[in-house]
Amino acid sequence: MTKVGNHGFLAQLGLLAFSLLLMTLVGCEINSNDTKIQYMPDMADGPTVKAQEDYLDPPEFSVPVNGILYPKTVEQSEKLLKNPFPASDKVVAEGKEMYNTFCIPCHGPKGKGNNALGGKYPTPPDLTLPMYKNRADGFYFHRITFGSAIMPGYGHAISPHERWMLIHYMRSLQN
Repeated sequence: MTKVGNHGFLAQLGLLAFSLLLMTLVGCEINSNDTKIQYMPDMADGPTVKAQEDYLDPPEFSVPVNGILYPKTVEQSEKLLKNPFPASDKVVAEGKEMYNTFCIPCHGPKGKGNNALGGKYPTPPDLTLPMYKNRADGFYFHRITFGSAIMPGYGHAISPHERWMLIHYMRSLQN
């Protein structure tokens, strides 16, 4: 062999090594979500649901079986929602218990907005004013469920049944 032939062989060997390195880098991608090809797949390699994942997303605009569809605005709620429970002493007493738990800190014991927070926050409305007496029960149901500007929503904490009883107690404060 001559020097020229040896140089060509080294060039070809270097080109081969570079090609193998390039194919290795391009062909190797680590992605744990890719399905591996196996001759005999094991049961442990089957599809699984990882934490915080689900097989299927629910269809758009679907509602859970135990879900409740509420009107979107307070005006719609005021027109459409009616209190399904007749006022009775028992219902009003249970509503008072809900009021004492959730409403007294802001609205005060008589619903006048004189709260125990000591003027640190904006004063809640006086529920005994004529403008609130004339509101339908659906208005209060929506406000208790979703809240308003300074009132937090209590839909997560007070069941619909308890909200209607609470409204009966508020009505007793307005009379």
